[in-house]
Formats: sequence, structure tokens, C-alpha cells
Amino acid sequence: MESDLSRYHHIDYRDRWRFDPDGVRRLTLRMILVRLRHLPDDASTRRATGGHGWTIDNYLLAHLFHATAGEEHPWLPKTEHVVTPERAKAIAGARKRRADREQAIAAGLIT
Repeated sequence: MESDLSRYHHIDYRDRWRFDPDGVRRLTLRMILVRLRHLPDDASTRRATGGHGWTIDNYLLAHLFHATAGEEHPWLPKTEHVVTPERAKAIAGARKRRADREQAIAAGLIT
């Protein structure tokens, strides 16, 4: 995480424990979280937390390989979209709540 903050955002993680002249932290947990959410796919933190580490360029090259060789690229990450019954129920509930909210907005009941 520290190396990614330094590489992509030019932030010194040690600022987490430093204060400016007004007594305000130079680097807060919120600031760190916001920056970590916007790291590219090839960042070390992404790979360490289960990411595949492929950028859009890697995918494009793998698809070019597929188009010319006629077979899948051997290193292409496999994506598994397993939806458990509980997850399917939660998704259906969220979609219903969204539709209800959109109807209420259209009817002028909420803004």
C-alpha cells in the first residue's frame, strides 16, 4: 500500500503521523481510502487483495492473440460469476427498491 501511494499519488505514508502547523494530520485514513479506491488494476495493493493485475492493454493484447491464433491466451484471467441464492435474492430486492424509488421520484413524492 505504501509503495502504491508513493508511486501513483506521490504521497509519503509517514505523513499519517505528521501534523501541519495548525495541528491537522497531513494524511488521514479517509484520504488514504479515497486514493486506494482509484488505484489501477496493476497496482501491488490490488494484486495483494485478490486482483488479477491485468490492465486494459493486457486484455487488448490477449484478445489480439485470440483473434490471430484462434485460441484463448493461456494467461487470460478466468472470471467466475457465481451467484448464490442469497446473493440473487439480495440483487432482486435492490432492483425492486430502485424501481420503487424511481416511481416515487417520477410521481413527485420524493426528490
